Amino acid sequence: MNKASSIGTATIVLTIFGFFAKATGFFREILFANFFGLSRDYEFYLVASILPITLNSISLYIYQNYFIPAYSKQNHSDSEQAAQFARRVFINSFTISVISLLILLIFRIQILSLYVGAQFISEKTELLFIIFSCTVPFGIISGFLTAYLQTNFNFKSPAIAGLMLNVFTIIALLIFKEKNIVIIAFAYLIGTFIQTVILVKISKVWQIIFFKFQNPVREFISQNSLIIWIILIEVIGQLYVLSDRYFLSKVDEGGIAAINYATTIFLLPISIITISITTAILPKFSQLVSAKLDEELKEKLKTALTNTALIFIPLTFLFLFFGKEVVRILFERGNFNYQSTQITYEVLFYLSLSLLFYSLYGILNKLFYVYEMVKTLFIVTIIGISIKLVLNFILVDLMKQNGLVISTSISYIFFFIMSILIIQRRLKILKIKDTFNKILFYALNGMISFIVVKILFTLVQSESILFDLLKIFLFFLIYYINNLFLNDLYQRKLLDELIRILPISNQNHRK
Repeated sequence: MNKASSIGTATIVLTIFGFFAKATGFFREILFANFFGLSRDYEFYLVASILPITLNSISLYIYQNYFIPAYSKQNHSDSEQAAQFARRVFINSFTISVISLLILLIFRIQILSLYVGAQFISEKTELLFIIFSCTVPFGIISGFLTAYLQTNFNFKSPAIAGLMLNVFTIIALLIFKEKNIVIIAFAYLIGTFIQTVILVKISKVWQIIFFKFQNPVREFISQNSLIIWIILIEVIGQLYVLSDRYFLSKVDEGGIAAINYATTIFLLPISIITISITTAILPKFSQLVSAKLDEELKEKLKTALTNTALIFIPLTFLFLFFGKEVVRILFERGNFNYQSTQITYEVLFYLSLSLLFYSLYGILNKLFYVYEMVKTLFIVTIIGISIKLVLNFILVDLMKQNGLVISTSISYIFFFIMSILIIQRRLKILKIKDTFNKILFYALNGMISFIVVKILFTLVQSESILFDLLKIFLFFLIYYINNLFLNDLYQRKLLDELIRILPISNQNHRK
């Protein structure tokens, strides 16, 4: 079997490349924290960029959740039909990108007023919005090309191309620092353009464009109605960040920036690990469902959920109980002071209550797309975002920015519970008892590891970064050593997969 077709190996490869991509992204956030802290200027940058960047994210998720299962299904029966389908989707993506840009530019004032408020609109905010709006066409096209490459199990190229977004922003931050945030937005636009050029070259998209050319208008209309539901789901799902920005005037100054920094920490393992797992399993799940290999699907699903719990349970303990140390290590320098750390940690604590549930939901969510249960997912999404919005209005007056992230955590937990209930009732493909037992086992191990570290450091008090790193290192060391001594099957398999793909392992094998 090709390595890329193995879910375990593909996940590790994606995680490694994803780590480098997210590491540069995180370094970008560290620079923002250093130069801008929780300043109003940075909050205006966040407010102006959120809608265009959200549209870029939506396009990526739409193509992954719609195109990959649909393409795999058609390719299973007719490769020529699958190629024609890919060309049609690409033409649609280009058309949508142009229309989206025109709407954003023409109605920019109305859009900003709608979710920001007229009192926060200035020439700088408007200019930032225009710059980020220009990234949307490149983002939409890149979203399709990324999904197209992943259908052929090419996971490395999109990850490498994605580095461009962060590299150019980092360069601009290092050169201009806090002097001109508009130029930093321009750098992000350049990075988006370069990313698209790289993906176009690697994917050889011109071969898709000229494959049996037909009337593009006819092909646009003939698009499967399934994508309409997926678009609605992804658009509604992205209302989380937009809804938080709406309360800029009701939270403490710096509250929105604190949510951004805390969310960056919260999403870091999600974006590296969960997305790596889901990206690797989606094409495989689609193939197994098309071939009706239910037993193999059940086993791979259980493995994916268990591996996710193995990794995210200690991360949940880390963010809940060592969150202040994490924030201090990552951000506390320059304009990001001790008070900024306190505010950001409080936000991170409440957000992290849902970390495990959200990571597991990331796996279960893909089953709705593979089995084309998008209408059901749409209803669940509507209810979940409604819970979020209602709680936002209730909690923001009581707890400011903390109330906004509590509502997010509650809705994430709701998504997890509903997905478990629906999938098990309709499909009966979850091995709930086995998976729950492993989750409980890892949770107990996490609690024991935390208690041991807490006892060891009870008599020692220090605010140094070295001391913080030592505590965190010992916690993870104890957690994974416990699993090793207890001969945990899933941890051992992951280690075997990791060793198998290391260059030194391959060299020894050849010898």
